[in-house]
Amino acid sequence: SALSQAEAAIPLVRAEIARTAQFLSLLVGEYPRPMKGFPITRDYVAGLKQIPAGLPSTLLLRRPDVRAAEATLRALNARIGVARAERFPRISLTGAYGYSSSELDLLIGPGSRLWNIAAGLVQPIFDAGKLKAAEQAAIAQYNEGVAQYARTVLNAFLEVENALATRHEELERRKTVLKYVQEARAAEKLANKRYRRGLTDYLNLLDSQRTRYRAEDSLALVDLAILTNRVALIRALGGGWNMQEKAR
Repeated sequence: SALSQAEAAIPLVRAEIARTAQFLSLLVGEYPRPMKGFPITRDYVAGLKQIPAGLPSTLLLRRPDVRAAEATLRALNARIGVARAERFPRISLTGAYGYSSSELDLLIGPGSRLWNIAAGLVQPIFDAGKLKAAEQAAIAQYNEGVAQYARTVLNAFLEVENALATRHEELERRKTVLKYVQEARAAEKLANKRYRRGLTDYLNLLDSQRTRYRAEDSLALVDLAILTNRVALIRALGGGWNMQEKAR
């Protein structure tokens, strides 16, 4: 029967709650232990704090993916400086007995092609264009890093927007489901009174009870969706909306 199926599902639900509680203990750095008892059913959604208006976009700078993309961009920018430094001629300024070396003579001699005034860049007389190619490759990698950073930031904004939009729709859906629950409870109460007075049979009372159970089950699913969305929004923001916290 439906009652037997519902009773058989209770141990499975309790086991899932216990596993979830142990997993949460690990997340907060505590030793996993079995959950003692189960919390009294209450309206978790009503107890949620309001999300403040005017959240600054700088909160997204705390996100690990944004911080990683920013660090990569800085590293690529540093590589450009290294590549440019490598293009500077590395020669011995002095030779035997402290006199100028032959390499220095070539560097400053009238036939030197080191300084390319038109380009405004140091042109190496050694290694041909290998060092210049290395610098250009570093610049290309940096530009690619800029594009990747932009994609990461846009994705962060998209996740926040999706979470906020979903939150709005779920809260609106909850209003409708709450009305459904209230009507189902009122109908069950009326059916119970009519049954006690002998005005209706027991099947009508059972039907009203099943309707109430379905309504309350729908409300529980909506609340689960709202709480899950809350977690998604916190993750999208990089750790909540504490505006006093700064990205490190």
